[in-house]
Amino acid sequence: MFGLWKKRKPEELKQPTYALIDGFETSTDAFYQSIEHELNTRKVPGLELMRLDYREGGLLSSKRDYLRMRRERLTFDLCSAPFGTSWFFSYRFCEIPAPFPGLQLLIVAGLLTALVFGYIALFGMLWGGITIGMTAIGFALLLRNTLTLGFEDFDAWLLTVPVFGRVYEALFRKETFFRHDTRLMYAEMMERVIQDKIKEITASEGIEKVEFIETRPDLHPLLARMVQAPIRTSA
Repeated sequence: MFGLWKKRKPEELKQPTYALIDGFETSTDAFYQSIEHELNTRKVPGLELMRLDYREGGLLSSKRDYLRMRRERLTFDLCSAPFGTSWFFSYRFCEIPAPFPGLQLLIVAGLLTALVFGYIALFGMLWGGITIGMTAIGFALLLRNTLTLGFEDFDAWLLTVPVFGRVYEALFRKETFFRHDTRLMYAEMMERVIQDKIKEITASEGIEKVEFIETRPDLHPLLARMVQAPIRTSA
């Protein structure tokens, strides 16, 4: 049921950034491993790393291996691949929409109904109701204080749960300065690690300068869907 989370199309929060290196070649897997090792060393709370295969085109087209770095519903999707005799790196900062499918809502409602009737069948109407109430209060207190209790990974996982993730985020996951700050730090750290590793792996081959370019869709809307005008952001 939770596999739907990985299949949802991310929504870009900023334009993709890329670097094209002429006459350069490297190992995609080795590059991804260096990123994974660095992030594991930094022990970023709530961070999940996964490899994804995105097709180049239609159903029968080849696949490209991407590295996804996800925290809460924010992701960086990183690609490292050849382009002719050159090599390119690209990454996208995105948000995955909160899952709220109707069928799963019915399933969750059915499970909760079965749980209520199970409590009543086991303990009777009075004690079953009391037990359900105490369980609900205890669970609500747990959800309200996940970060205070040090459950960062549990908090991040709850956001991925279909239907319940929406309820948790709306009712129990209080927005704080700390949550906002940690999202900013996550975005800054991911971009810094990605760019530093790209510079590191290219410098080992004698390349002294890497130009990172952020695409900008400021063309005619029809053309912008096919190609984006680049704007240099850093070197």
